[in-house]
Amino acid sequence: MNEPVKPTILVTGGAGYIGSHMCVELLQAGYDVIVLDNLSNSSPASIRAVETITQRSLHFIEGDIRNREQLDRLFAEHRIDAVIHFAGLKAVGESLAQPLKYYDNNVHGTLSLIEAMHGADVKTLVFSSSATVYGMPETIPIP
Repeated sequence: MNEPVKPTILVTGGAGYIGSHMCVELLQAGYDVIVLDNLSNSSPASIRAVETITQRSLHFIEGDIRNREQLDRLFAEHRIDAVIHFAGLKAVGESLAQPLKYYDNNVHGTLSLIEAMHGADVKTLVFSSSATVYGMPETIPIP
């Protein structure tokens, strides 16, 4: 009896800290993984580390979520079942100093990704809004 085929997951920002850890979990669970990362806050070394840890390969594409042509090509060339989106910028100080850079990447980039997903009929998106905590809570632990 054949086992069911596991879905293929696109992980944007998959070469970053959280993204690379997600890739390890996905590969160890038997999923096929495609990583799209512009390497602005990461390194190809993390992709090699993921493959070493899991003893499985993934498909790495150096690219940017704001590049709609590249996204359309990626979705046309690969059967992608779901997207896990970690390609957001999140440094609070930098976001205050360069708000348009953050708007362009986080809003425009996410919209480009969603539009490309829509065009490819990919309907499953897990969105990681931020790994940054803002402000001081009134109580700890936070209820």
